[in-house]
Amino acid sequence: MTPSTYSPAKISAEGRHARERGDPVTANPYPAGSDPHRTWERGYRTPDAEARDTSAAATDGGADPAES
Repeated sequence: MTPSTYSPAKISAEGRHARERGDPVTANPYPAGSDPHRTWERGYRTPDAEARDTSAAATDGGADPAES
């Protein structure tokens, strides 16, 4: 895969799709330290954050601690 000149949303989607294909996070095609590299990795890792959020909500019954 060659680095693209897409928008940040498209680059993030590239990272998400790489994860779905089973590619390692090291498959990031953008230069380390660059904005596209960080955006791609954020897209790759976002499902982890969403899963943690969903799991936490299920564990506490979905209650919002700010509402207590």
